Amino acid sequence: MQSKNLYYEPLTDTHADDLFSILTTPSVLAFIDPNGNPPTIEELRAEYAARHGSVVLATPTEQWFNMAIRLKISPYPVIGRLEATAYGEWGEVAYLLGEAWWGKGLAFEAMIWWHNYLTAVAPGTEWWATVHPMNQRSIQLLKRLGYKEVDSNQRPKLHSYDVGDCCFVQSAQMKET
Repeated sequence: MQSKNLYYEPLTDTHADDLFSILTTPSVLAFIDPNGNPPTIEELRAEYAARHGSVVLATPTEQWFNMAIRLKISPYPVIGRLEATAYGEWGEVAYLLGEAWWGKGLAFEAMIWWHNYLTAVAPGTEWWATVHPMNQRSIQLLKRLGYKEVDSNQRPKLHSYDVGDCCFVQSAQMKET
């Protein structure tokens, strides 16, 4: 699976080593765990092993979708990941790229591809995202993708929500801008 500049592959425990360095970078960690408690490499391997495959049924009503993102330039580094969890008619979506890849349009490209993929495997799902309020790049990206910011009291019980996060919702049809 691929887009113009990126390859996508089901996330496995073998991606943990590449993604560990991204997840423990202070600039990335600040947005995903403000307390500064990154997972250990062993915890990350176990988590990714549990999520192995492009679609995993976590429960009868919960589907996990997880992809590693590789750059199409040799040596084809893993530069991030895409995640989504569908709970029937709604779901949560997330993306993470290493700081070296910020501001290059790659997150936008990956999210366009991701939403098209999710539309095929989970049609009709309303997607939600949460963002740390200081993460202006992600807030702008979600708005560019057609997500609408909503009051956090309007959200379903999002597992990715931390108190103070900004909440965004996108219907099943994303608009490319």
